Amino acid sequence: MDTFKRIGFSVGDTVKLLWLHRTSETEVNPKELHDTYEDLFPGRNVAYDYVARIAKKLEAEGYLTMSQVQHKKYYSITASGREHLQNYESLYYNKFVEMLKVIDRIYFYLTKDGQKPEDPEYPLQQEFRAYFAKLISVKDMTRFMIFNLGMNRTEFYAAEVNEQLNELFGWAPSNGYLYEITREMEAEGTIKGRWKEPEKRTVRLIQVTDAGEIFAKQVSSNLREQVVNVRKYLKSFVVFFN
Repeated sequence: MDTFKRIGFSVGDTVKLLWLHRTSETEVNPKELHDTYEDLFPGRNVAYDYVARIAKKLEAEGYLTMSQVQHKKYYSITASGREHLQNYESLYYNKFVEMLKVIDRIYFYLTKDGQKPEDPEYPLQQEFRAYFAKLISVKDMTRFMIFNLGMNRTEFYAAEVNEQLNELFGWAPSNGYLYEITREMEAEGTIKGRWKEPEKRTVRLIQVTDAGEIFAKQVSSNLREQVVNVRKYLKSFVVFFN
């Protein structure tokens, strides 16, 4: 899935936000805005003409005003534009910052790159959990932790998966989804389970199989790619608001 779509912004939304943000600080011409966009999002090119069309659209909507100096067009934000920018900030800034905290922890755990983030002080707020699931595959995160525990332990309880995820990252899936994933993995043969007390069938112990150890490398690689891409774009969006 396209990273912009996962984050919740189309390319058009992103250019629009960048216009509002930059013009809230200074007058900007389309060439400068185009260069800024490409600096922030390398590898995600957008045509200069498209950037200029977005400016004209924002002007028509009353969010920007245009002046011309020696055949160059410069845009400034209007009062309505500032209000529109504030709406963006209130809607997205806190969401992006909270997502980034969790993703930074996952990124460091996977790569050991940079400075270790602070440990989570609280779990990710309920209102952001559905959004998190759009950014990172919940299934891959859950499978990754199952395999991670299995590489260091002969057996472990399913509940320990969520305990580890919360302790390390400040996020974990619902218990229902965790058990759905473990059942699926057992059916696939990447883990095997047994009841601690077969007559009660209340506590299930999990062991990673040889097939699981092989599959774990693919899951880790997929998760790392997701986290690296989403983290890069989220950090760029947070820069808008700072």
